[in-house]
Amino acid sequence: MKTNDILIITATAAYSYLFYNQSTGINFLLFNGLIVLLLLLKDKSLLAQPAWLAAAAGCILSSFFVFWWGTILPVMANLCSLAILSGLSFNPQSSLLFAAGNTIASVLISIPRFFSSAAEEQPVTEGKQSILKKLLLLTIPVCIALVFVWIYSDANPIFAKFISKVNFDFISFDWVLFTAGGFFLMFSIFNIYLLKINERDRNASDSLRFITAEEHMLAGSGRSLSASNELLTGVVTFALLNLVLLTVNGLDVYYMWILNCLPDGVTAAQFLHDGTDTLIFSIILAIAVILFIFRGYLNFIANNQWLKTLAYGWVVQNIMLVITTANTNWWAIQSSGLTRRRIGVYIYLGLCIIGLITTLIKIAKRKSNWFLFRKNAWAFYAVFIAACFFNWDDIIVNYNCQNYKAQRLHYVDFDYQTDLSYTCLASLFKYYEEEKANPNTTNHMFSPAVTHFIYLNYNVLKEENKNYGWQSCCYTRNKTLHDVEQLIAGDKTK
Repeated sequence: MKTNDILIITATAAYSYLFYNQSTGINFLLFNGLIVLLLLLKDKSLLAQPAWLAAAAGCILSSFFVFWWGTILPVMANLCSLAILSGLSFNPQSSLLFAAGNTIASVLISIPRFFSSAAEEQPVTEGKQSILKKLLLLTIPVCIALVFVWIYSDANPIFAKFISKVNFDFISFDWVLFTAGGFFLMFSIFNIYLLKINERDRNASDSLRFITAEEHMLAGSGRSLSASNELLTGVVTFALLNLVLLTVNGLDVYYMWILNCLPDGVTAAQFLHDGTDTLIFSIILAIAVILFIFRGYLNFIANNQWLKTLAYGWVVQNIMLVITTANTNWWAIQSSGLTRRRIGVYIYLGLCIIGLITTLIKIAKRKSNWFLFRKNAWAFYAVFIAACFFNWDDIIVNYNCQNYKAQRLHYVDFDYQTDLSYTCLASLFKYYEEEKANPNTTNHMFSPAVTHFIYLNYNVLKEENKNYGWQSCCYTRNKTLHDVEQLIAGDKTK
């Protein structure tokens, strides 16, 4: 039996045992630890690859927070980490995006790849026969036999009656399908399909190669547009863009920093919700324009100082636009509290700042577009993993309830808070207890409907948790149930 076959079977068995009919919990941490170990057994040289080690650390960290919080954010981060780790295991020099892309492509074509690889003619040596080929040879006759059982039972009533009396309860078809899906996933992880574009990714440098005027003239744009005209076009483009953005920033500074208010009829929430998505799109478009203009010869042409200065100015103005939006977001938080979207706005704006700073470095250091994609991908991935460290829903509830009680917030959508995850349930019960103990408080947070829903959420969580095994052990889920049960047992929430 081949070593790779043993690794696939081991991973599949662990996947089926840890995840079938289970929820998020310690199963993620154990599974990720096993995958890292199996990939190292397959290739010990990966320990010398910094990118692979970073992805392995991302897998362990994100899976730990799946065990700790049990929420969707670390689960998504963990799935991304596993995709990156698997891709880097077969091509350690790959950039992050292509490593994940290779894994995704491998998963999508895993079924035809498995059958094609198992059907390939291989020299049979003692003790080295491929178990994949054996599985294929066993699967085909079993499937053929099942087809004929169905045909004969349809054609022969006596045989059909006999088959109906056979007890197949010992076979769980759901488990079979789940395990089969896990097998193809594990086959993908340990047999990555490398896309053809990986060769270009591997050969592409982070620094731009010096381009002469003759090479530029032979290029596509050089034949249709002279270097001086292209430079003039770039200067005029950035000058106009700076003028437009200067007007936008000037108005924002005047209203938000000098008058410290918004124009009549414009609220902070309206300004934020209408403008954030457009802002992010505009920054992506701004970076795309810079990538196009500074893609080649204009980085090396003489007298390009004005072009670079205007490009720097535009990037700095975009950073100023991000800061203004962050301030508007803070106004909205002060007005009506924290939400997931408002936390997300700060994360998105932080990513925009990272992208703009790397764009400045690209222009100043004459870096290639590949540099921007590679560095930003790793930076964004690091932010993704860092976001898993926090219990965002509990932060939202505590901020809103504390500030509403202190009358620093005049409005909070408490119905919204009942739609958050169970990670904030204990805090909601705590504030409900405090409000019951002080019935004369002026700022009531818990209407009958809100109270009904937090009890409903607790009861649903309690019932669901009964169906899970030790594989779904989650620290925050268990602690939440324990804390709320203690409150109810002490008759403090009734």
